[in-house]
Amino acid sequence: MNSQKLVRNIPLFYIYQSLNSFILDRGIWMLFLLSRDFTLAEIALIESAYHGVIFILEVPTGYIADRFGKRTSLLLAQLIGLVSGSFLLWGDNGITIVIGFLLGALVGTLQSGATSAMIYETLLQLGKEIAFKKHNSMLTALMLVTMSLSGLTGGVLSDISWGWVYGGKIMLHVITLMVVLLLIEPHIHQESSAKGKTVAFPFFRQMIEIYRFMSMNAAFVTLSLYGAVLFSMAWSLTFFSQVVFQLIGLSNSTIGLLNGIETWIGAGFAAIAFIGERYIGKRGSLLVSGSGFVVCLFTFSISGNPIVLISAFFLVSVCISYIEPLLEAYLNELIPSHLRATMLSVFGMMVSSGMMITFTIIGFLADATSLPNALQKWIIFWIPLFAVVFFAAFRRGVLVQRQRSNRPE
Repeated sequence: MNSQKLVRNIPLFYIYQSLNSFILDRGIWMLFLLSRDFTLAEIALIESAYHGVIFILEVPTGYIADRFGKRTSLLLAQLIGLVSGSFLLWGDNGITIVIGFLLGALVGTLQSGATSAMIYETLLQLGKEIAFKKHNSMLTALMLVTMSLSGLTGGVLSDISWGWVYGGKIMLHVITLMVVLLLIEPHIHQESSAKGKTVAFPFFRQMIEIYRFMSMNAAFVTLSLYGAVLFSMAWSLTFFSQVVFQLIGLSNSTIGLLNGIETWIGAGFAAIAFIGERYIGKRGSLLVSGSGFVVCLFTFSISGNPIVLISAFFLVSVCISYIEPLLEAYLNELIPSHLRATMLSVFGMMVSSGMMITFTIIGFLADATSLPNALQKWIIFWIPLFAVVFFAAFRRGVLVQRQRSNRPE
């Protein structure tokens, strides 16, 4: 493939990231469900079902990306996104709304592994894979900036009408679809194929390859568990913060603004993550992000002071936004090309498993007592669990550099 044509993917990735991250209901979707008379327990079940769909479909959709092309997977995601947005816009009953949200989960699975894999494979084919950390940090920062703007916009639009929010989502899917059509599919890197030929395993053979890879790669497993336990708690906290802020009397617009500020802060730290890692390394990055998050989580859970709550909410973003692009780079460095989208989907499946457990338990505890009390009870279990996966990742995950030996000769 002509590298001069492939290089155009790089600016297109930035445009795609901007559009795909403009999620109008990102910081207020729970408020939308509450406005439709769903209880917190029902919302927890919907969120659990959402991640159940991700858990079931992550690997099959990752296989689609590896077998039929990352671009194909991204195109399907936007088409299904149009259907999902339509259900949410015109749905007039609870079942229709739930279907709309669950289709959104399918959109996420089609994008999750395929997006990162396509970026990494493009850079790999151009001989610039060493620049992945830099590009991924910048793309993560761009994503967070865009999400902040969309959070503010969505909050304002929801105060007018929820129809504006979900009508806007449909239009964004249409525009993003056009951008994906301009992307060029990179070939699978020859190192990952026997005698320079493309590897294209049948689905069940791919499952065997996943098992073999994970059984021989403790670094991938421990780093994935670290990310899954950390991100599932962080995202649950972010979602439930909508309700916490509403309980202290904030309006939808103000909550959207807080989510916007939070993502701007996160964007700044994501953008410099690759620079910070040069100074403190993998060990330091895992240690700072993990321990910092635990402190912020504990503070948010026990404090009733609005200033302390909002400050802890912002600091959570700092910890997560710093480690997110770096962890993705660490995982990509360990994965052979022909398994890249699939194995990144396995990581996404782990995160979804954590979300199903975390979000559901907090939701039911909150309905039984109160949300602050639910958070306090849950962290008694969560903190020791995170300590275990943290030390496993700290011992194994940071000692392994890029493992070319895992790739077939």
